[in-house]
Amino acid sequence: MRTPLSRLDTMQARAGELLADRAELKVVLLADTDGLGATSARLSPEAPAPPMHVHDRHADCFLVLDGAVRLELEGEQRIVEPHSWIQVPRGVVHTFGTAGDEPATFVNVHAPACGLGTYMRSLMAAQSDDDRRRAWDDFDARSAATGLDADQVVVRRLGGRDGETITDRPGRRVTLLSDTDELAVSESVYGPGERGPDEHVHRVHTDAWLLLEGSLAFRLRDGVTFEAPAGTLVVVPPNVVHAFANERDMASRFLNLHAPSCGFGEYLRGRKPDFDQRDPPADGDADPGSVIVRTFSL
Repeated sequence: MRTPLSRLDTMQARAGELLADRAELKVVLLADTDGLGATSARLSPEAPAPPMHVHDRHADCFLVLDGAVRLELEGEQRIVEPHSWIQVPRGVVHTFGTAGDEPATFVNVHAPACGLGTYMRSLMAAQSDDDRRRAWDDFDARSAATGLDADQVVVRRLGGRDGETITDRPGRRVTLLSDTDELAVSESVYGPGERGPDEHVHRVHTDAWLLLEGSLAFRLRDGVTFEAPAGTLVVVPPNVVHAFANERDMASRFLNLHAPSCGFGEYLRGRKPDFDQRDPPADGDADPGSVIVRTFSL
């Protein structure tokens, strides 16, 4: 049954679920779908770092907004500056914290989510080490000292400085930042009037955007639209008809996430005609009310 248009006409970016707001730590749950989970966080130097751990089924990723993040891997440590993307594939041992004397703010993306919301609610409410251990045990995370090769970790500076250039012409720049099985991420700059694909669906994977500058207009079925400004996360689950464009008079810059990748990198290179992207189905589509629009600025 189709969702009434009145529900969609008022779709606006709104705050996520506040899980913790302490001097050393603020955490907001932004999304918790099967395909992708995300939180935004402000972490002070006093906040304790998680133990060295590994995820067996999902990738752990960070969009570093402000401050520097200390990424600890097996046998090495990296200081990641603001305006960077970090992607730790499943099987790689890691932990993280702040670097220096200033807080760090970031968006933390898990692909797939693996019950991220339940885990974070339990972890943030924990009153004892036993509580924290139980939350940990119920999530796709385990303490580990060794894992897969840390060279698989992706750290990319944004702004077209790192990654694979796919398109670079007036009005459009697309840079592929990462493409692992769990998640593919590109950074794009769309000039005024630049449009993405026409209305389409993905049968298997989740399509998501992190708006960094400007805004994007999204169109769902029956011509319903909403606008996502900078500082917004948009998550479109599988089988939801959608399209997007820059309809403003200033450039839009954003990350586009595909979880799982389904070969998105090869699709951008023009070498995957069977990519998981289809015309809108004649027999209906998934509920557009399942689209998530959340602010991530802290």
